[in-house]
Amino acid sequence: MSLELINRNSDLQQLQNEGYEVEFFNIYLMIHHVPYVNDKKQVAYGTLVSKSSILESSVKPADHTTLWIGDFPCDCKGSRLLKLGDNSVQEKIRDGLVATRMFSQKPKTSSAAYANYHEKMTTYVRMLEGEARVIDPNVTAKTFLPIQPTKEESVFHYLDTASTRAGITLINDKLKQDRIAIVGLGGTGSYILDFMAKTPVGEIHLFDGDKFYNHNAFRSPGAPTYDELLNNTTKVEWFTEIYSRMRRNIIPHPQIIDETNIGDLDSMDFVFYVWIKENQGNYW
Repeated sequence: MSLELINRNSDLQQLQNEGYEVEFFNIYLMIHHVPYVNDKKQVAYGTLVSKSSILESSVKPADHTTLWIGDFPCDCKGSRLLKLGDNSVQEKIRDGLVATRMFSQKPKTSSAAYANYHEKMTTYVRMLEGEARVIDPNVTAKTFLPIQPTKEESVFHYLDTASTRAGITLINDKLKQDRIAIVGLGGTGSYILDFMAKTPVGEIHLFDGDKFYNHNAFRSPGAPTYDELLNNTTKVEWFTEIYSRMRRNIIPHPQIIDETNIGDLDSMDFVFYVWIKENQGNYW
């Protein structure tokens, strides 16, 4: 799903932050992995679908109906949930997904319409999930499934849902074009990297000429194995490999910055200079 669409629509943000598997395709808003009970009194999983005009912020749904991909849902005793309606349809959502049922459940308020798509979709989820939980109390539609953005959408390999939950997405966006450098990856620089790697800065450049030795394992974030310590790798290679699992654009420079190459930092927007000058014990 487009991150731009999520960021400008509070309904989608709320559904995603609560852990639902949300997809928006064409005119269809979907929630996957919704637990329900089939006619064999077994817990199964289906997909709720609502035709939607979601473009900008929260909007009121045009109607109260939803489409359903899955078997006809039942109550915990295996009897059909006829209160949802019994309307058969054949509507192709996208390749591999065809809705076969239409549900009709009006909100339990004086209003004839749902206030927003979060209220609408979660109302249906609760009805289906509630019967499934009688059989298995641990089932849930809230899977918190990781989402993969494209390279153009994010520097991260999976969606940063922490920022949306904290409401700091717009603040974080100010960092996207920044190029930062961390000079020295010891007991201070390595922890700065750990924090900076989880922000959307455009590039992180690592400068350190030392190897990653046994003692470094006890003053850095993470937990290398014994075998990994035998690889005789440099600090910048080690940390680049670790944090590149989470994000793109970490650039290693196996060298320390001194008077001869300090010009390499001219293109940076911000520099963390935390290298201890050898034999003098002071911070540059």
